[in-house]
Amino acid sequence: MKEKENELVNAEIVDQENILHLTKPLPNGQTEIYFDFTKLNGYALLACMNQAKKKDKLMTVPALSMEYQAIVAAAAAKMKYDDILNLSGPDFMAACLKAQNFLLPKEP
Repeated sequence: MKEKENELVNAEIVDQENILHLTKPLPNGQTEIYFDFTKLNGYALLACMNQAKKKDKLMTVPALSMEYQAIVAAAAAKMKYDDILNLSGPDFMAACLKAQNFLLPKEP
């Protein structure tokens, strides 16, 4: 028992700004989504953009496209794109806003 008390626990630090508390739970009962934008690299973002361009051929500014934002949000959350689209309206808009804030950061 004494060994368990002294055992170190590796805790992951989570950025609270990247957590979306859902107004309507997912079908699996999950009530929040964590977006890890630090895991995305240039290749992933370009793949997201190419996927978005296939869906929206008139897209001119990817960062402002809800299609692109939804695809980036899905990639950052390690979710299927369709799962992002199936979120309730307010949750979908909040997910897109998280992606937009990542894609168009405010200057410090």
